[in-house]
Amino acid sequence: MIKKIESRRAWFKRSGPYGWLLGLSLLLALGAISPGFAQAPPAGTAAAAESRHEVIAPADIPARADADEQLIVTVVRRANSADAGRRLEQSLAERAESIKQLTDKSSSSALALLSVRRLESLHRHWQLHEREIARSRAELARVLQSRSEDAADLAARRNVWQATRVSAADSAPALVQRVDELIALAQQGEVDLAGPLAKLLERGRTASALATHVHNMVNAVQTRIEDLDRRLLVIDAPPLWQAAASDEVAEPVSVGLRSSLEIERGFARDHDASSAKLLPVLVLSALALLPMMFWLKRRARQMVRDGQASELSMQILSRPLAAWLVLVALGAMVYDLHGPIMRQQMVMLLAWVPVLVLLQRRIPPAVGPWAYLSAVFYFFNVVASLFVGSLLVYRFGLLALNLLMLLTLGILGWRALREPAVAQGEPADEGPLNSGASAVQPANQVPKWLPAGLLLLACAVLLASALSNVLGNISLTTMLTGAVLDSSYAALALYAGASVLVALLQVLLARPKLAQLSKRHAGTLVPVVVRLGRILLLLGWVVYALQDFRIYRPLYDMLMAALTFQVALGGLTLSLGSVVAFVVATWASFWVARTLRTLLAEDVLPALKLPLGVGQSVSTISYYCVLIFGLLTALAAAGFKVGELAIVFGALGIGIGLGLQDVVRNFVAGLILMFERPIRPGDVVDVAGLTATVRDIGLRATTLTTFEGADVVLPNGMILADKLVNWTLTGNSRRINIDVSTGYEVSPQQTIAMLIGIAQDLDGVASFPPPSALLTGLTPGALTFNVRAWTTQQADWVAVRSAFAMRIRDAFAEANIVVPLPQRELHIHKADSLKGVLPDAAA
Repeated sequence: MIKKIESRRAWFKRSGPYGWLLGLSLLLALGAISPGFAQAPPAGTAAAAESRHEVIAPADIPARADADEQLIVTVVRRANSADAGRRLEQSLAERAESIKQLTDKSSSSALALLSVRRLESLHRHWQLHEREIARSRAELARVLQSRSEDAADLAARRNVWQATRVSAADSAPALVQRVDELIALAQQGEVDLAGPLAKLLERGRTASALATHVHNMVNAVQTRIEDLDRRLLVIDAPPLWQAAASDEVAEPVSVGLRSSLEIERGFARDHDASSAKLLPVLVLSALALLPMMFWLKRRARQMVRDGQASELSMQILSRPLAAWLVLVALGAMVYDLHGPIMRQQMVMLLAWVPVLVLLQRRIPPAVGPWAYLSAVFYFFNVVASLFVGSLLVYRFGLLALNLLMLLTLGILGWRALREPAVAQGEPADEGPLNSGASAVQPANQVPKWLPAGLLLLACAVLLASALSNVLGNISLTTMLTGAVLDSSYAALALYAGASVLVALLQVLLARPKLAQLSKRHAGTLVPVVVRLGRILLLLGWVVYALQDFRIYRPLYDMLMAALTFQVALGGLTLSLGSVVAFVVATWASFWVARTLRTLLAEDVLPALKLPLGVGQSVSTISYYCVLIFGLLTALAAAGFKVGELAIVFGALGIGIGLGLQDVVRNFVAGLILMFERPIRPGDVVDVAGLTATVRDIGLRATTLTTFEGADVVLPNGMILADKLVNWTLTGNSRRINIDVSTGYEVSPQQTIAMLIGIAQDLDGVASFPPPSALLTGLTPGALTFNVRAWTTQQADWVAVRSAFAMRIRDAFAEANIVVPLPQRELHIHKADSLKGVLPDAAA
């Protein structure tokens, strides 16, 4: 008995959660079909049953029975439909068949016959199965969770109705019969649900077994690849002369070729099946792109005729079919990024012709012949990789290929050393991400040793490859030959793709609004985007080249080991990776915040016709919001838990309350200025004894520019606390007051009419409110008048006031109106005391 229990426990442990769920469902099914469940429980357990389960009141039995009956029927129908179950079963069956076929090709003996490229393709194939099985298991878990919840719900409702049956034994016979019907229906529902649930559990065990097998095969292929990487500096075959003289029977070439083609064909089939929904979309997009390329060609010709772009920069679009093929090839490469490597190689090989068509005037003369001949070499290298099953044929093929490539590169390098350097001022084309408009640009002098050095370096690599082949290091030979060809082609392909994208960008930016936007930010945003694009292209090529030379993985491991090395400082743990992430995230947050503020302030918000000052407030607040979010993200990237920063913020609050009151006051005042907007950029204000123009409103301080040209930075708290006069809050119109005087002999009515007429005829004076003149005083010797006029919104009130005063003076002179001088009376007392001081005092 003990052995049976132990064996059952061991089975449950191996089965995992699916075994426990299966056991629960079987127990429920056995309990449902047991005749004891149809009988009423003993009288002694009635009270316990009523205490454990809900009891339905007799009055609620009809309505509750109808609702539960509908729910049970729905649950049973959903379980019997089994659409998800059938789909999962079919998917797992197809996946199991594909895995079985792939397992036969992944045996130890089969892996020994495959090259690194085929092993990498096989590794991707197993990873595809791993992803698809993980997706199937996730869907299976979701369906199983739903079915398990249905089973638990049915069991709970059956228990409720059984408890109700005990408590309603003395109720009306019709109600008792209805309760019995619900109990029987729930029991039957559990029986119907147990079968599909058991099948789902069985599929779960199958999926778990497949996942374990696939994981083991992924590790096996990965181990084989790592073993080949370790053998790059190890002699793994006899020297070529010994292998040629050996009488060992070589394996037929067709065996390795057939195995390689079967691996790639099966991988392509499974990869396309996993992307069945995405593939038609990509095909339709590619077909829709073709007529657009011909439209862009006409658009480019129009731009060249209008002088908006150079003929050389638009040369890419003059060949729309080649440009379309390059874009389609790039899309296919992205689609097959984790797909069959042989199909990627075929796409790269087929894209060679349109690439050369587009770049025939852009390739430097020193490397031009290599760009054409490398297509032939690349094709032979792809073909040679298929014959790795016959080792001798493969080695002789690689040796011939290396010698041809070495001869070609040697001749090109010698020619490059003898050719003069490229002089400055020669016509230079616009490379990728260079959107200048002129066709002739001063090119920097290219040292003549640069292309020659690159060619000679490639010659050295190929010479090492040939020597490795002769000495017996086949792994190193295969890697070096393929890396030289792949890296050189990748550079040309990226250059061609970037040229097409830049040409498309030039056409799009030629539209009026986009052209205005690009010109406005040509000094800030565009150079950053150009520089970022070039860096990304260079990094992409470097990563691709490192992968080809089989040094990306060790460098990546070393870099990750350095970045993840942690240093403990008390309770704080830092690593180089967290510091780098913090620096990069901080720089990115500042750049994004600054760029967003510039775009909002200069492009987006002015087009919305917001009230004056609102755009500046929105852009400033957006800047600080993005900055705060970016800094929090930087702290999270550095390893700080943002939720635990509440303690830091609390400590900062105490520090702010003690020593940074003025900073907080200015910060709050800045928010008030931005939301209430008593002043706006461009307003003329009187504050703190200054008359100045508001230039910028920040969260801490506001910058004013005086009329003398000085920039004054005032804290926002001072602006709110001091008396503030804003001359342009509601408009730029200002009233001019000029006081004049006339003699008593001049008619006041004549003077008032003259002053009003001068104001009405003066440019810059508003017609409403109309100008007015008033007699304001009867002083001794003069009549005083005050003339008042409002300027228009666009007028400069200082210039208008000056012109107004000169017009009044000229009009008074023409009318012979004399402005009386101020009269003064001098009274002299005690004249006797002035004798001898004034000569006339004695007279």
